[in-house]
Amino acid sequence: MRERMQLLAAAMRHDLVLLQKKLFKRPFVTLLSKANSRIIFDLDDAVMFHELERGQPVDGKFFNRFAAIAGVASSVVAGNSYLADFARATRSAPTCEVTVLPTPIDTARLPAKTTYADRSEFVVGWIGTKGNLQQLQGLADPLREVQARIPDMCLRVVADAALELPGVRVEFKPWRAEDEVADLHGFDVGIMPLQDGLWNRGKGGYKLLQYMGAGLPAVASPVGINAEIIKHGDNGLLATSPSEWRDGLISMAGQAGLRQQLGSHARATVESTYSLDGYLHRYASLIEELLS
Repeated sequence: MRERMQLLAAAMRHDLVLLQKKLFKRPFVTLLSKANSRIIFDLDDAVMFHELERGQPVDGKFFNRFAAIAGVASSVVAGNSYLADFARATRSAPTCEVTVLPTPIDTARLPAKTTYADRSEFVVGWIGTKGNLQQLQGLADPLREVQARIPDMCLRVVADAALELPGVRVEFKPWRAEDEVADLHGFDVGIMPLQDGLWNRGKGGYKLLQYMGAGLPAVASPVGINAEIIKHGDNGLLATSPSEWRDGLISMAGQAGLRQQLGSHARATVESTYSLDGYLHRYASLIEELLS
């Protein structure tokens, strides 16, 4: 209670309140909007379905909180069009602006790789957190088929926990911030499998954009924003069925030219559409407009 009162007092002292994915119950949201009517609600996950992230049945608790905040916000910044549609459907303030701003990549900090030559080992890479490792379980069969066809393949998992997939050579590398660029450049191809569902449709595609920003070709599920980011066959590959995953990965192996072509187009996509500089410019303009 004390922290909430301090938050209300701080809101009254400032020109604007920025809530990033934070969900409050409706009574507090009402008090907050009275303390400061200029509220930006920023989200890049399907926070209205938080139960699914926790493996719980959806009971509407988080959706009601989401609707309360979206309803009083002066502006909603959504990481993709899926989230934006929910915000537009639930808002009650007619002047509320809903803007889609996908999660950006700092291209100055993440340069593109420069070497695509075929090596003795074909590295299929995945980077993320242990909470998302289960997404890889659905690729067990196609990865086993690729392993059988390409014995030198390894699945390199850069995360905070290891993974076992029987029949697949998995190499675990603990994630460290100072190693991230080198880890990404060590992949030959990045993968982002997603099971289709309410939670995954709200993801911002950051993992995919990391691969692409690093100049990597990527294979991803066409779920949520992934299908908007990747133009199949141009800056990456989209795969739904096990055979599409298998064939997509096999097509990358032993074809440095193909990997370089897709990777360079991927990098260009990030630079033109998903760069941090462009994101900050648009966000600053949104704030200035709101304050004016």
